[in-house]
Amino acid sequence: MRMDRESPMFTAKCRTVREDAGFRLTFFCEVCGSGYVTPPLICGTPKEALRLGGQDARLHFNRCCGCRRWVCDEHFNENQMMCTDCMPRICARCGAPVPKGADLCTVCGAPQFEAEKDEER
Repeated sequence: MRMDRESPMFTAKCRTVREDAGFRLTFFCEVCGSGYVTPPLICGTPKEALRLGGQDARLHFNRCCGCRRWVCDEHFNENQMMCTDCMPRICARCGAPVPKGADLCTVCGAPQFEAEKDEER
C-alpha cells in the first residue's frame, strides 16, 4: 500500500471576486466563518486564481485530523492537531477553557505544555 506523504489538498470554503486587473479571493474558517482575503491576483482564469490564492491562504489555515475541516489558527488545537470542535483546548488540571497561545491556565495557573524529557534532566 502506497502512503501519500504530500500535504492534503486545500479545499477551504472560498468566494471569488473579479477585479479590474484579476481576482481577489476570500477563504473562510469552517468553524467560525472568519475570512482571509488574498492580495489582488493578476491572472486570466478563476481556476488559476484559485490555485494561486489557495497557496497563499493555506498558510493561514489548518486541517483538522478528526473532521478534516480547514480552520483558522484560533480554532485549531495545535497540541492535538484537531479543530477546537473536535478537541477543545481545556486545562488538564481544572477543565477550564484555555485561550489560544496561553502557556498557563488563566484559572488555576497550570502549565499547558508538557516539558520535554530531555529538558527535565
